[in-house]
Amino acid sequence: MNSKINIIIPSIQLSSELIFCLIKLNDQTYKNFFVTIVLDFNNKIKIPKLKYKLRILISGKKNMSFKRNLGAKIFQSNLIAFLDSDAYPNKNWLKIANDYLLKEKNKIIGGPSIPFPRQSYTEMLCHYAKRSFFVTGYLNFRKYKAKSRYCDWLESCNMIMSKNLYLKHGGMNVKKYLGEDKELIARMKKKDNSIKVFFNPELFIYHKERNIKKFLLQRMVFGTDLFNIIKFGNVIKSFQPILPLVVFLFFILVLFYKAESGSNLLFALFFLLSIQLIIFSDVKKYLKGFKKIFLTIGVINLANVAYALGSVLAILNLKNLISRKFYLKSRKNK
Repeated sequence: MNSKINIIIPSIQLSSELIFCLIKLNDQTYKNFFVTIVLDFNNKIKIPKLKYKLRILISGKKNMSFKRNLGAKIFQSNLIAFLDSDAYPNKNWLKIANDYLLKEKNKIIGGPSIPFPRQSYTEMLCHYAKRSFFVTGYLNFRKYKAKSRYCDWLESCNMIMSKNLYLKHGGMNVKKYLGEDKELIARMKKKDNSIKVFFNPELFIYHKERNIKKFLLQRMVFGTDLFNIIKFGNVIKSFQPILPLVVFLFFILVLFYKAESGSNLLFALFFLLSIQLIIFSDVKKYLKGFKKIFLTIGVINLANVAYALGSVLAILNLKNLISRKFYLKSRKNK
């Protein structure tokens, strides 16, 4: 059976990145699909001729959760596939998804997001940092073609499921602009424990990496969502996101405790060096070359400081200082 698949892509407007994504979707080996793009407004950029049906919805200034829900509700399909406007899938993405979901009706599937070919050196450093346990924790397998597995949740940049399953559970929470994918799956699993989330490396997409400035801004914004993140699940790994804050505060405490003695500075340096050695042991598993490893460790440290600062803002109830506007800025690659 060839299920009709609706690929839903939320975006602010038609951009060069979105146009590139639409063009690359021409390469899909599976042909029974159409694409729905949901925009704030139509800036009427000319779209090249495509080999599939393109539907355009104008939602006004809404977040991605609202846009994905709208795209899923309006048009008839058997499956829905979520994709970001700055990403494109490998040519067998839909074929593999269709074959799998024909047998597994109550599952949500997706795969890793890997960098575009020919990304800049600094953009690749951001990717290498995200591959580390010390940035993305136990979910770092989603940043490369790791072994297939069941997992807690998948990112909405690469998520495929039955349309009926999605709408049955009310779609994404339109009040959230961070962690909407995580919240959705947690809510679905709570209502129906038969729902499974499956990661398949063959369902990989190419996702444009941010530059270092945008990456650090993104990490800070993610840090403001700390309390929502640690509520997911009831296991120790659910509290991994709090580690950057704990390490940051401990380092500050050690640095300034009895500063006049001078011994605290030596202990702080020893503590910092120990952390770097632990990170080094992780990064060297997938990187070679001193320069690349050294710079990646630097980006990892900056990412964790940015995340910790965001978490401090959340604790001080100053989360609104890092508003949705800042999050949108972190998403722009220009």
